[in-house]
Amino acid sequence: MLARLLLSPPACRDAALLRRAVAGQTILVTGASFGIGREVALLLAEADAKVLLTARSLGPLQELADLIAARGGQAEVYRADLAQPAEVEALIQRLRAEHPKLDAVVSNAGRSIRRSAYSASEKRDLERSLAINFSGPAALILGLLPSLGSGSVIVNVSTVSVKPPGGPRWGSYQGSKAGFDLWLACLGAEVQASGVRVCSVYLPLTRTRMSAPTYSAATLALSARDAAQSVVDALVRPVSRIAPWWLAWQELGALLFPNVMRRALGLVERLDRWQERRR
Repeated sequence: MLARLLLSPPACRDAALLRRAVAGQTILVTGASFGIGREVALLLAEADAKVLLTARSLGPLQELADLIAARGGQAEVYRADLAQPAEVEALIQRLRAEHPKLDAVVSNAGRSIRRSAYSASEKRDLERSLAINFSGPAALILGLLPSLGSGSVIVNVSTVSVKPPGGPRWGSYQGSKAGFDLWLACLGAEVQASGVRVCSVYLPLTRTRMSAPTYSAATLALSARDAAQSVVDALVRPVSRIAPWWLAWQELGALLFPNVMRRALGLVERLDRWQERRR
């Protein structure tokens, strides 16, 4: 409850309201096998939407589709790795053939890596992060634009960390996510004349498999379900941004006091190095 009050963006927790917004719609959810994507798919299926599930892991996707079907919902599985251009193209062609009209795309697939810039360069983190967090989702959305008509919605499941300031050891993740966030905002300005709405949902830290290696169980964070309720709120309300109440203050602080922010983050990095030496 404390995490929800302090961290959470606006959310749709009214099942009837969500059902009125999405019942009968066909909605693609990327990164649907675990975490936030899985919870988003369950919420949409419970609200009588037909959910198209895509991710790299076929087994968990099929288990999710079976669970949705057992509860009386509709789900179809489309396994694809968005970091592989050939698989993205194959996914686009299959979706356009089988579902010529989509009502929404929830772009949730992503990869988080926390590592120093030097170590990241050795492991090609930036290249891999750009593929899964930026170029893959961008190619998928461009390929599906012909299926998105007036009234359709593109939802970007983003993070508060795409906004300034940049944090130490998060360059590959923040850089790739911020790039996609800005690219999608530009696309949104182009497609709004066609009646397609773009909305970015800026989530704070959420407890998922992706964040588990970085933070302890004591860290204040949202549950995947709470985060998913914020994501589906983008399908209920005609907005272009969903964010915690404090994110605008963070952005303003970074703009007005850049040196203070820089020094504070430098202290964070020094603390990390001190802790590493003690291990």
